[in-house]
Amino acid sequence: MKKQNVALLVGAAVIALTSSLGGAAVASESTPQPAQSEVQPVEHVVDKAQTSGSDASPLADKYKFFQPFKNGGASTDSVIGADGRVKITNTTAAPSRSIVQIEFNGGYICSGALISDDTVLTAGHCVHEGGTGSEADYSWGIKVAPGRNGSTDPYGSCGATNIYTDQRWIDSANTNADWGVIKLDCTIGNTTGWLNYSGTTASLNGINVTVRGYPGDKPFGTMWSMTGPIESTQAEKVFYKMDTYGGQSGAPVYNSSNTIVAIHTNGGSSNSGTRITPTLANYLTSVK
Repeated sequence: MKKQNVALLVGAAVIALTSSLGGAAVASESTPQPAQSEVQPVEHVVDKAQTSGSDASPLADKYKFFQPFKNGGASTDSVIGADGRVKITNTTAAPSRSIVQIEFNGGYICSGALISDDTVLTAGHCVHEGGTGSEADYSWGIKVAPGRNGSTDPYGSCGATNIYTDQRWIDSANTNADWGVIKLDCTIGNTTGWLNYSGTTASLNGINVTVRGYPGDKPFGTMWSMTGPIESTQAEKVFYKMDTYGGQSGAPVYNSSNTIVAIHTNGGSSNSGTRITPTLANYLTSVK
């Protein structure tokens, strides 16, 4: 499979799309923050020799890997009412095989999605603690496993060479800028395939989307999914009632065309994600 330019910069036409699939998401609810017109990307070269350092963002989930259940973590339960999530038992079918579980910082967990043969899209708080302004607070010990299914990694796992996020996230933990990119040390996407993404400024209200990923309240390494409508749209965020839990941070929010329209980042009484704007889509295309 050759790497393709899959970023589709669309306008209001994206509203006509509906969704039947989904990825999953993360933690504590936050107050909406003012939008800024441009992303402020920052690149960090991963030191593969680093084995300790800064703690992860409290929005990430943490496991003890020898136990098949959640152990600690500061994530907030964001299952809204009855749990509507469905377990994905066949993680090697598309698009699930392109959805990844991310381990980092000695035991923290996030989710993400391949967007090229060697590029993963995730949340900013999965690659930097956020709000510290410090170069010392990037994630370390990153391991990415596509299509993970419990104790089985059908495609193996990859490390990271470079990570990217927004200066606004690094400096002030601005949730509008809570996006991250991981450049892998392998080209596993040539085997699994990857998801498209779409940047738009139009309202996404009413579009059905799926949130699919690896929640920390379920057995370790199991993938869960829920589909439903986007209920509210801001310049850089979308809000929805699909059930999520810590560990699903960074999971793709995608439509029926398997096109990512947002990145799941927060949970609470209403769950939310960082939307893919045209500016962010252009940047993703430049680094993938």
